[in-house]
Amino acid sequence: MAKLHNLSGRITYISSHAKQEHLYEVYATEPDRAFWRELAKCSQEEFSKSGTNGKCIEARELMIALPESFIDHDKEALLKRMVDAFREKYGVECFAALHHNKRKTNLHIHMIFAERKRLEQPEEKTASRNMFYDERGRHVRTKKEILDENGEVRRGCRIIKKGEAYERRIFTVKDGRFKQESFLDEAKVFYTDLINQMALDDKDRLSIFDRNGPYLATKKVGKNNPKAKEIKADNEMRMEWNRAVDRAIVSEVADTEILELKKAEITDRVKESVAQNGRKPELFGDIVRAAVALLEHLIAKTIRKLLFQAKGGWMGSSQKM
Repeated sequence: MAKLHNLSGRITYISSHAKQEHLYEVYATEPDRAFWRELAKCSQEEFSKSGTNGKCIEARELMIALPESFIDHDKEALLKRMVDAFREKYGVECFAALHHNKRKTNLHIHMIFAERKRLEQPEEKTASRNMFYDERGRHVRTKKEILDENGEVRRGCRIIKKGEAYERRIFTVKDGRFKQESFLDEAKVFYTDLINQMALDDKDRLSIFDRNGPYLATKKVGKNNPKAKEIKADNEMRMEWNRAVDRAIVSEVADTEILELKKAEITDRVKESVAQNGRKPELFGDIVRAAVALLEHLIAKTIRKLLFQAKGGWMGSSQKM
């Protein structure tokens, strides 16, 4: 999921035939572009008032990967169904486009969604007296505070006269659900179920990676990603752990033991490392290598135990004979 800091620019990018080589359909639950401009403006104004550092999040975007066979669906109906389902579930407006990548190997939807809803009736506040605002948009007490040395109102300052509206709200506050980590997992389950309902062939049915399982998820390396080398190295370490997990399962190591080791030696140690050293991806490899060594030791221990039990069983049978 992406945080959008330039909503209008992003809408133009995903919906432009000039910018997209394989753009099939564009669909918006709210087709009026003014809605999206006002949404971005509202978010910027609220962000400015908050005094928060960083960049304003004007909206969010999901990229929904589709089975390649879905290219045979009615493209307009396909995009509309995928977007309207989200709109019905979460009650927010969406703007989406159905794309293929350059090599036509990745059919997907870019879906932008609002975190705010438009109010049925705009809320306005009117000034009970003249109100003065400085260049940064902050309310000041007196007119003198916005005047220059010549007694003129400084450029960028403004005056709201008594009886005029000084604040107009046309959107609700942001829906906090979309900031929660659980939202993305929920959205994945939602769209996996929807895609599986639409799949005509069993090979197109999807499954969801279980974060609570013994394996480590690998990361996708996007095109022209400046961190591609770092991500590939990270993925290799994850695959090394996953291969060790495969060996552990085949060797009949108990699932609970694998999960306990993963939590104690990877999950918890990563958290400790971040708390002590900040986010340093290069340390992740050392943590995983140590965990793999411990898992290999557990595998060997389990195999020895199984061999001993088998030997004891065989000896017992021989004695009875």
